[in-house]
Amino acid sequence: MEKVQLYIISGFLGSGKTTLLLNLLAQWQDKKVAILMNEFGGFNVDSKIIGDNVPMNELLNGCICCDLKSDVEVQLHDIRHRHHPDVIIIEATGVAHPVEIYDACTAPSLTEWMAIKAVITLVDGPRFLERDQYSITTKRLMEEQVQYAHIVLLNKCDLLTEEAVKQLKDDISELNNQSQIIRTQYARIDRSILAVDGEMLKSKNYSHPGIQSLVYTFTGPVSSRRFVDWLRELPSSILRVKGFIKFQENPQQVVLFQYAYGIPQYEPEIMNMPLKLVIIGESLNKSKILNQLDQLQFS
Repeated sequence: MEKVQLYIISGFLGSGKTTLLLNLLAQWQDKKVAILMNEFGGFNVDSKIIGDNVPMNELLNGCICCDLKSDVEVQLHDIRHRHHPDVIIIEATGVAHPVEIYDACTAPSLTEWMAIKAVITLVDGPRFLERDQYSITTKRLMEEQVQYAHIVLLNKCDLLTEEAVKQLKDDISELNNQSQIIRTQYARIDRSILAVDGEMLKSKNYSHPGIQSLVYTFTGPVSSRRFVDWLRELPSSILRVKGFIKFQENPQQVVLFQYAYGIPQYEPEIMNMPLKLVIIGESLNKSKILNQLDQLQFS
């Protein structure tokens, strides 16, 4: 019997993993695809974006590469028995280490029916070139996500000069000269590049101390001006904010909000989503953030 194909999508926060996933789903109309999605916090924004048409299991409140690693085998068996997919895609949280995810998928009970095809790492080109500005732990994680990939996608290259793209390619090749390195925009690729059989990755113990998350729930619309003021005051240690929010200026409209590296994005959402924000960062001052959001909401 032909084995189920497994792909692992890796990449740091805001690199474009969910966009890549959506692009692949659009190309795999002839396959039955199921997803195992990991979210570092307690609310999965990305699963809401993808919708209900694709079978999906979620692992929340932790990282699939460490504290949730033991749950991967159980979840993959569950996906197989309930959905009988041709392809399974694991979308890891942005702070996950691909080697540990790969290792979790090599349990003997899984390899009987599942073939690991490739670890795909997305790189946010401009941010990767600026990785020295982050902590040693975060920089090391960004580099090791590249180092242990079979395919590296250089995303957002449209934001770089040709000279910067060359520097990016050189940096990636220095870290991993065995991988396919593919330049892309908006995480667009042809699925034909996935026709690979990735070499076995060696397991290593890894942790990412200091990176934390929290989820905040809004009870109603907030002032857009005050929300922007809050964003401007965020410290650089806040790596990612995403979720759903309403603004007083248009209180009926739900907005999908995403923030990475100081750049906010707003997109109208047609569904009535829960008004929650997920904040991810290094050594979060949770009480301060919660207090700021309370002031934003209730004053």
